[in-house]
Amino acid sequence: MYQPRSLMAYLVCFFLLLIRTSLAYSSSLPASAPLSSEDNLTHKTPIKSSILNTLPLENVSQSPEWKALLHYQPQGLMSREYSEVDDEKFFLSANGKHNPYLELKATIHAFQSKGVGNNAAQCRFPARFQYIQQVFPQLMLQAVECPEFQAWYDGVFGSELYLIFPSSYINSPSSMYGHSLFRLDGKQGHKLLSSAINFAAFTDADDDELTYSVKGLTGGYPGYVSLVPYYEKVNTYSHIESRDIWEYKLNISEDKLDKFVRHIWELDKIRFDYFFIDENCSYRLLTILDAVDPSWKLTEPFKYRTVPSDTIRILAKKGLIDDVTFRPSKTTIIESQRLQLTPQQRDISRALADDPFSTENHEAYLALADDDKARVLDLAYGYTRYLALKKKVNDPALPKRSFKLLSMRASVPVQGNKFLPPVVPSVRDEQGHDTRRWTFTAGEEYAEVGFRLNYHGWLDNVAGYREGAEIEMGNWVVRAEEDLRLETFEILSIRSVGPRHQFSHPISWQVKTGYERWNTDDVGQSYVRVGGGLAYPLSHDLGAGSLYGMAVTEAAISDRYQDDWRLGVGPEIGYLLQWQPLNIWLSAERLASVGTQGASTQLQFSTAYNPSLKQQVRLQWQYQAWRDDHDHDIRLSYVLYH
Repeated sequence: MYQPRSLMAYLVCFFLLLIRTSLAYSSSLPASAPLSSEDNLTHKTPIKSSILNTLPLENVSQSPEWKALLHYQPQGLMSREYSEVDDEKFFLSANGKHNPYLELKATIHAFQSKGVGNNAAQCRFPARFQYIQQVFPQLMLQAVECPEFQAWYDGVFGSELYLIFPSSYINSPSSMYGHSLFRLDGKQGHKLLSSAINFAAFTDADDDELTYSVKGLTGGYPGYVSLVPYYEKVNTYSHIESRDIWEYKLNISEDKLDKFVRHIWELDKIRFDYFFIDENCSYRLLTILDAVDPSWKLTEPFKYRTVPSDTIRILAKKGLIDDVTFRPSKTTIIESQRLQLTPQQRDISRALADDPFSTENHEAYLALADDDKARVLDLAYGYTRYLALKKKVNDPALPKRSFKLLSMRASVPVQGNKFLPPVVPSVRDEQGHDTRRWTFTAGEEYAEVGFRLNYHGWLDNVAGYREGAEIEMGNWVVRAEEDLRLETFEILSIRSVGPRHQFSHPISWQVKTGYERWNTDDVGQSYVRVGGGLAYPLSHDLGAGSLYGMAVTEAAISDRYQDDWRLGVGPEIGYLLQWQPLNIWLSAERLASVGTQGASTQLQFSTAYNPSLKQQVRLQWQYQAWRDDHDHDIRLSYVLYH
């Protein structure tokens, strides 16, 4: 799942989304596209042509099963249907992308012609062949030998299919939405050796940030289905990117699993235009499942955006999730182990990880009981292995330190892991609040209605989301006072506060852009702001919230400023507490202008109570000051998620 990689990239995202639908419409063609000479098959002499002429080809070509195999979907403002496949190799008719009848007719002719071995149409399209055999048994199509497909099929086919969801990661915007892929458990034995079926964009490393975003939002990158060993994905997501993994066993019968595998073969080396917002990894996996059984209609809710957690919700709603397994990331394991040690033991463990050869570190370590020695060494060794996997430290002595810690651990007369395993989150990602949000607000002399398109904010219920992480897109507020006016329009708001401790040193940061109206003088401004800093937990353990401080720079355009613009620089300090029933956020900001325009001050206190995952009540106070003007505001809001 994609997020743009720079501030400039973020600024173009919203405007590109506005033209996304019109691009889809303009690329469509009517179902009655003119025939080419390739489609006019009357010049050929097919086998059993008399039988073919009696078949209900028109009805079958419009069936959900056939259209799903061709990946037909309603497109654009007029919901015109055509295939989302963007590779001519996938079609046997020159007009197959836009005309399912011509593609059906061409496919039957190709199957009747048999072909030779791996080059036969039957070998290239085994799911289509199976379907046509079922709906037209009177054709008595004869199967041909397909050595390559059969060898591949025997190697990957299994009895269980999983949807794999590497969850979001607090300090990486490219990971905040999560990702999804399939795992097919076959005859490989260990699950890590199973086949991972992934759909991803093939980007160009030479593209700059703006080009990357434009191409990604307009389908400029190709997307391909690929199969790799599952352990490669676990290593990437769980170890390198520090993302927990949820494994959802799908409730799917053996005959549907057979069709799934056959269709995956049909998609090998087939291009789809990849759209980061809607036709992305999660959406494509749903279309593959719909090809297995179109009655599920899994893609129906996803017309303009696709969020991975939302796709899991639709699978659960359709009764397709059978069992769920949690695979914690390396950082989750380290954090769980850290919290099981005393503050003193944590310091000793980190000191040993840095220098297990130090006499001073050994003295503190030797004073511990054997069980505590085992835990301290296990954490220190695990941390050095984590650094090696992340390649965060270019230290040639790191392998020597790891080996020394392993030797020390072998000398402790305590067998096995003395840590409790990480606690499985009580609320999974897809069980958190829905990602769209309505807000209804009452102020002292006004009323407001707000809507957010996507995804999660600091004051939202944190259950199922990462603590300290915010990413919101398309957040607007309309105020009714003496008149009706736009009060706020946030194109994008990203905040990440990761508390620092002995084994983790994240940078806290923010990026925000949009329009807002100030109460001090009732004048609006368009702005872009960025900030970076540090955050620390209020106590040694979780649950007490985090204090943070950031250096902030804001560029704004408004009539209130000299020459209609202002560059402000200054600190923001704050406190963030996120519990499942209650959130609290306090912040104070003072931005001095570059030049002689004056300074601005903003103070705010916000608290939110969560009676359920679907609704919330908020109480907020805000103080704003610009030069000699100042104003405060208090408001009460009811929030509804859907």
